[in-house]
Amino acid sequence: MLPTEAVLYYKDRPVEFVKDIIGVTPDDIQGEILDSVANNQLTSVRSGHGIGKSALQSWLIYWFMCTRPFPKIPCTAPTKHQLHDILWAEVAKWRTKAIQSEIEWTQEKLYMKSNPENWFAVPRTATQPDALQRISRRSFVIHYR
Repeated sequence: MLPTEAVLYYKDRPVEFVKDIIGVTPDDIQGEILDSVANNQLTSVRSGHGIGKSALQSWLIYWFMCTRPFPKIPCTAPTKHQLHDILWAEVAKWRTKAIQSEIEWTQEKLYMKSNPENWFAVPRTATQPDALQRISRRSFVIHYR
């Protein structure tokens, strides 16, 4: 787990988290989106194919998991293909060495090893009735479209 000082530093600085922990520099648009998510309750992005939105969403999932205690993050998409073959595969791709010691990825769940029942992200198609049930204030919703 990140030291408390790092968690406090990165909590409102997702761009710096992505640079320092994920090891990649977001482009200007990705940086704007990352900052918007940090500063707003709702961020919606309309975009085309191949611009890096699944990578961006993966970075956001890791940022939120590493800077908020006990989040429950439902990750949704309209189809199983979009969810598992694109978004969830991208989540697996960005699980860097800095993250691997603390966070485990499986086909069904991304979770903090120290508390898998209460600190996780899960892929759910938007057609699953329980996809967004029991969302708490500590939740962060990712919807891939």
